[in-house]
Amino acid sequence: MTEATILIPAHNEAAVIWRTLQHLSRGLPLDRFRIVVIANACTDGTVGRALSAQPQATVLETDTPGKCNALNLGYQVAAKDIPVVCLDADLDVTSESLKALITALNGDAIQAACGQMDVQATEASAVVRAYYKGWRTNPYFDNGKFGGLFALSSQAAAQIFPLPHITADDEYIRRSIPKQNIAFVPECRFTARAPKTVRSLIAVRRRSLRGARAVTSMGLPSPETGSPGTVIKRAIRNPALALPLSVYACVNVWSRVSMSWGRARPGAEQWERDLTTRSAG
Repeated sequence: MTEATILIPAHNEAAVIWRTLQHLSRGLPLDRFRIVVIANACTDGTVGRALSAQPQATVLETDTPGKCNALNLGYQVAAKDIPVVCLDADLDVTSESLKALITALNGDAIQAACGQMDVQATEASAVVRAYYKGWRTNPYFDNGKFGGLFALSSQAAAQIFPLPHITADDEYIRRSIPKQNIAFVPECRFTARAPKTVRSLIAVRRRSLRGARAVTSMGLPSPETGSPGTVIKRAIRNPALALPLSVYACVNVWSRVSMSWGRARPGAEQWERDLTTRSAG
């Protein structure tokens, strides 16, 4: 019996998709999970690398770019009576973590589940490493990281799909589900790689801010309140966080300022993607 469909949108991810699928398949009973890789507007070897890592996977191809479009295509071939897992193509997660996410889903009571994201920053600059040390103090992460990897019950997926064509797909889905219906599963841990340079970090932050603003404009405000005050209190209790939190604040302020300037330039609303972590592992 198939337990879940795993949707993996991938745009030019030839350098990392093999690693992601290899991590995922260790211990994963492939006859009980359907893996769907959606290669959207790829101009590299993403499709071949995906099939070499996971020959049993369903690989869809589309010339239309966009993560939401890819997820929508993937959901079309997903079984509609079982959970759906959304996984970014550059993350490392084990089958044990995946199964913990799915187990947490419980009909109407728990419609979505997320885990804890670990950020690997060993290859990043000192400023980027300091940023992520401060980033971790944000109370948002006390309840896990709803982004990159999450599971949806069949009922929730049916209500949310098809997704609108926006950049902040994870944030749109998170805000579309009542906070009390989202489970944080500490047993589920997955790994993301930090941008290696400050320039790439700021590009990622601008994209995130731009996407969150778009979701807010759709009438889905963020459920988080009071985060800055909580961060300051944590810094007071732990003086060692003073420098990381200063870096964290400066990067966020600069991202907002530079994004405001960018809107005045033609073509400033481009997709800003971190390419420094797209290296084979």
